[in-house]
Amino acid sequence: MTQPILFRTDLTGQVLPIDWREMHEVRRDILHYYEENLHEPVNVYVIPEYAKLEYWKYLSVFFTERYAECKRYVWLFERGCLALLNGLALDFLNEQLWEDSGLWKKGKDIANASLPYLEAYRPKEPILEDGRELLIGSFRFIAAMDANDLDRDGYPKFAVRDQGAWFTRHIIGDYYRTTAALDFG
Repeated sequence: MTQPILFRTDLTGQVLPIDWREMHEVRRDILHYYEENLHEPVNVYVIPEYAKLEYWKYLSVFFTERYAECKRYVWLFERGCLALLNGLALDFLNEQLWEDSGLWKKGKDIANASLPYLEAYRPKEPILEDGRELLIGSFRFIAAMDANDLDRDGYPKFAVRDQGAWFTRHIIGDYYRTTAALDFG
């Protein structure tokens, strides 16, 4: 069996290895999300599979031994998991809702599970603090939301336009700018 090259820290401070299958599933989801949402900052495309992995747990990814891909994977995971969390939040905040629906419960479950990780998360780059704060605001709203926080058509009373644009510009756009700048010899 191949030894893990990436690790994450849980809320108790315990260091957990990320196995290769798990690492590639998260990477696949990030890259798919980037591709599908490059030109769509608000009405994001979120496939059901995105709700299967707990992306908030990968914000603290690090490596102990430097291999060729380690630094890039850590950079991709931190930024990509923030983007995926934003996608999950926007997907919920742009839907017509009613209390006790399956989507209502799903949104609240994701918000309540991700908030402790987002609050404990310390970004490796200063610009990511802005993304962290946007997500904390979104997920706090979702976690505390009740029927009074819906407009008369059942949509959450939460403005997401600036948030979507921020993630498109600083996370997804930066991924493509950085990748395009690579020197292939």
